[in-house]
Amino acid sequence: MSFLRRLFRPYVELPPDLARRVAAWRDSPAIHEKSAIADARFAVVDVETTGLDPHKDRLLSIGALVLQSMRLHPAQGYALVVRNREASERENILVHGIGPAEQAAGAEPEPALMAFLEFIRKDFLVAFHAGFDQAILDRALRRSLGVRLLNPWLDLAALAPALYPEARPARASLDDWLSYFGLRARRRHCAADDAFAAGELFLILLARARARGVATLAELRGLAMAQARMTFGGGLG
Repeated sequence: MSFLRRLFRPYVELPPDLARRVAAWRDSPAIHEKSAIADARFAVVDVETTGLDPHKDRLLSIGALVLQSMRLHPAQGYALVVRNREASERENILVHGIGPAEQAAGAEPEPALMAFLEFIRKDFLVAFHAGFDQAILDRALRRSLGVRLLNPWLDLAALAPALYPEARPARASLDDWLSYFGLRARRRHCAADDAFAAGELFLILLARARARGVATLAELRGLAMAQARMTFGGGLG
């Protein structure tokens, strides 16, 4: 394998079945950014990790659900704990509640992350502070499956102030935005419940975007990226 191929497609030796599934995912069609928002399928994602450094800390759990045709579909969801043989620190466990026994009994990373890829397809991924989720998932997928996560991302932390500038501050947390709209996560720092709460927030933002004439995925993403550059000094690619 050439140097450039190794750079852009990390090599991991996989069993034949997993290798076939990875190849099928790679060959699946990518979503077109000129697609209408009303026709798009989004995957709203949240992760729990062993810490707050996306370049060092490990993935503990993933929660995701589908938003399509302007509706959340909780029955079309993905939620599991990924096996970690070395438990995270006690202070970290107090945040997310995933104890050492549950971490040790979690799903093996390779089949778990393969199922996640098949769930999200090549759809738009949506998260609050999406850069963190993107970095964590990309690193886990490269390590376990040799896959780069090239799906487009949409960051609710940027999209929300872009569409609701009257709600301040622009750097509000997920809890701040949930409170602003009268929403509440059933359990905070549970990946599945946080993904559902983020999905409810996203529905509200989509309704305002459409009322303002935002019709395509490219236009929606452009709003978020412009806000990110103004507020955070950057954006998701």
